[in-house]
Amino acid sequence: MTGRRVTVFGAGNIGRGLIGWLFGRAGWEVVFVDIFPELVDLLNSEGSYEVVEVGQAGRSTVTIDRVSAVPGTDADRAVRATASADVVCTAVGVGALGKVAPVIAAALAQDGSRVRNVLACENADPNTALLRNHMSRGSSPIPGGVGFPETMVDRLVPGGAGEGLAVEVESGFDFKIAEEGWVGEPPGVEGFELVPDLVLHRKKKLWLVNGLHAAAAFLGLRAGHDSIAEAVSDPTIRNRLDEMVETMARVLATEFGHRSGAELTGYGRSNLDRFAVSALTDPVRRVARHPLRKLGPDERLVGPAREAARMGLPTGALCDAIAAGLSLDDAGVPGVDELRDALGDGGWRSVVGIQPEDGPLLRMLEERVDG
Repeated sequence: MTGRRVTVFGAGNIGRGLIGWLFGRAGWEVVFVDIFPELVDLLNSEGSYEVVEVGQAGRSTVTIDRVSAVPGTDADRAVRATASADVVCTAVGVGALGKVAPVIAAALAQDGSRVRNVLACENADPNTALLRNHMSRGSSPIPGGVGFPETMVDRLVPGGAGEGLAVEVESGFDFKIAEEGWVGEPPGVEGFELVPDLVLHRKKKLWLVNGLHAAAAFLGLRAGHDSIAEAVSDPTIRNRLDEMVETMARVLATEFGHRSGAELTGYGRSNLDRFAVSALTDPVRRVARHPLRKLGPDERLVGPAREAARMGLPTGALCDAIAAGLSLDDAGVPGVDELRDALGDGGWRSVVGIQPEDGPLLRMLEERVDG
């Protein structure tokens, strides 16, 4: 046991299945802050939970103990739980960062606060800087000597593993932290990686993980598939995804000065193999959620398509995926109404934000969307 504590805002799938698992298996005490009273009560009554890891080699179960929780609705208790931690992490979703920021800021202002580093483990760029910006708007000043490093996290966590607290996750994961923003010694947690080049890792992940994942969901829905594994195993869809990998890898290799795109291509293909593991059921409708954000001009599909088109690289497969996303009309996809409203208000060109210099890409999309 290390005698060290991490406070995690959000006891959902990523909170339990990645952050709590990562620190808990290293012997840290894990304290969750969550707004759902039933979940808080269950964590406190059980004091532990199981993480079921699923991979090509099969399934294995790890028990995370020394676990407790406090209700996010009780600000005083949440502040005390946060101030007593060495590291504070969030896994609440970007939209909720403004709600947890005042609690974290108040905790840092407490006499005797132990917090050395605060990490927003959210799927956004930036993420921790966004949290700190919310904190700076409050009445509690942010003290010096606390690190706010940017993060990049990657693990497929489709949902629970049945009743109770158990959560089912893929066996692989990625947890990278910007080295320059970290304060103090490394935490000594296996899998917690401090890196000097987080910008490259983030863009790799956005395109070659999130982008391929979204493309598989959009194309899979159009083809009538129910799971990501089914979609990625469809030869027609896999062919389009493989083309995307080649294009994205070439753009990234050029942009970041890689000697060869082979490493990046291998990374993308390995992610497709991850998605194809049928033992981990990941519904296409879950992955396709909030399509309006995912189809933004600098996001995981339109972003690489624009850069590739300007380099004269193939964009047909990316345009197929973008068009499939724009045509979504499935009530089972969370956020689809928001997309339909945006399309009704400004049309698909306003959604993807194509610029005048992107003429060839615009014409290719027009053939697929308007044709």
